[in-house]
Amino acid sequence: MIPSRRIDLNLMELLLQIYDAQSVSVAGSNLGLSQPATSNALKRLRQMLDDPLFVRGGQGMEPTPFTERIVPNIREHLSGIASVLNDAATFDAANSKRIFRLSLSGLGEQVFLAPLARRVFEHAPGIRLENASSPFLDLYRTLATRESEMAIGLLEMHDPQLRQVHLFNEDYRVIGPPGLSRQRAATVDLGQERIVMAVPSLTYADDVEKVLAERGLADNVCMRIRNFGALPELLSSLNAFAIVPGYLGRRMVEAAQATLLDMTLPKGRQKVQLVWHINTLHDPGCVWLREQIRDLFQSIDICDEAAHRSDRR
Repeated sequence: MIPSRRIDLNLMELLLQIYDAQSVSVAGSNLGLSQPATSNALKRLRQMLDDPLFVRGGQGMEPTPFTERIVPNIREHLSGIASVLNDAATFDAANSKRIFRLSLSGLGEQVFLAPLARRVFEHAPGIRLENASSPFLDLYRTLATRESEMAIGLLEMHDPQLRQVHLFNEDYRVIGPPGLSRQRAATVDLGQERIVMAVPSLTYADDVEKVLAERGLADNVCMRIRNFGALPELLSSLNAFAIVPGYLGRRMVEAAQATLLDMTLPKGRQKVQLVWHINTLHDPGCVWLREQIRDLFQSIDICDEAAHRSDRR
């Protein structure tokens, strides 16, 4: 057993930095340490824990089995210590100058960023927001190293170090040009129409391609574009139609950029979730921002469902 007086929390932070960066030099740089100081600290850490901790491999410094076992608990407990020490320093939204970094896809920017910015700047005019977008496969590292403090999207993350909240269920809807008459909208046969396909991400593209194939509509796609920004003008000028996430479709209708058709597509509803790492679990600023996101985007049905589950526990 290691006596508590021998445990140096700075060394524990170095352990996490090397684990996340897979590099001793990068970890030292992140902590403001010189190369000799970092090497010396790692040597003391290895002596204290009586384990090599990391070995050089093809991907950089790879953790030993011992390190893999202890890192999750060390990360959680260091986060808890930080939250205890910061309890007195509560987050003052009105006077904060903090920068918050989120991870949003291109579609996420279009759907979530404007309403979130309006809410945040109304209550916290000094705060700044940045989108540190991350590919799904790299998202855990992005959140663990706080390159972004939370992510929103069609995200199913299964890791004990992550927390997530279900915001709403997404589906795919058909939209057409703005100003489409009710009679015309009710009689649209997509098999006879031009379809514009926006493919901002591989996951979304695969889903929509599947929907089109199942309905025999693949040959009706007249154009594929990389983002949704050009859709309003294309729908109007080409008198075309598109399949989009329902939340975006409703936003476009509200902005008089499209007409939403009453069509059911053969695609299951998917969860849009807010995800964060436990290292921000008790951060007062992050707690405040998560509350704003839930208040803005979490559907009433999901709120009621979550409350019902909580009551049963």
